Amino acid sequence: MEKINFHFDPVCPWAWLTSRWAARLEELGEVELDWRFFSLGIVHLEEGNDAESGPVGYSGPALQMLSLARRQGGKELVASLYSELGRLLHHEGKRLTEDQSAAVVEAAMTAAGMDPAERAQHADDRDLWQSVVSDHRSAVASCEAFGVPTLILDGGHGPGLFGPVITEVPDGEESVELLRDVVRMARRPYLFELKRDREGHPPLV
Repeated sequence: MEKINFHFDPVCPWAWLTSRWAARLEELGEVELDWRFFSLGIVHLEEGNDAESGPVGYSGPALQMLSLARRQGGKELVASLYSELGRLLHHEGKRLTEDQSAAVVEAAMTAAGMDPAERAQHADDRDLWQSVVSDHRSAVASCEAFGVPTLILDGGHGPGLFGPVITEVPDGEESVELLRDVVRMARRPYLFELKRDREGHPPLV
């Protein structure tokens, strides 16, 4: 069984699709996932701004609550909250804009079995945000991660890569075959990049 650290930012539709593929593989007993954070807000932070001062970017408050989920219920609760956030963002068209973020995050928390009142209570919890920053920097240090999805094999100690970026979630055996292909490529240190134009191929969520 492959043990994979799956780094994600909840706002990314490509990471969302890849996460559904990874979750399917876990259901099939092919992988063991550890859901880890990555902040696109930190990636796009302007020079001179402090990433550790508190949540940054549209996804910052959501990542803060995902960190709370890990504190309260480990990776299982993270998976549940991420699933609910993904449903709202990538299936129902909700947005983590300034005027909608609180309502979206609280709705996801409620659906995941968390107390939505804790969003406001823990909004300024520096330790929660530091956990996000730590995951982010761990991915950067491990494989020079620059975006999501980023997968790191061997429970975070093996090779890592950006992707796979997929336009739909394959079924059954095809999901397993894709895993085999991805792992084979990731374990070849001389393989640097494979890429093709994805214009006209939006994610099918």
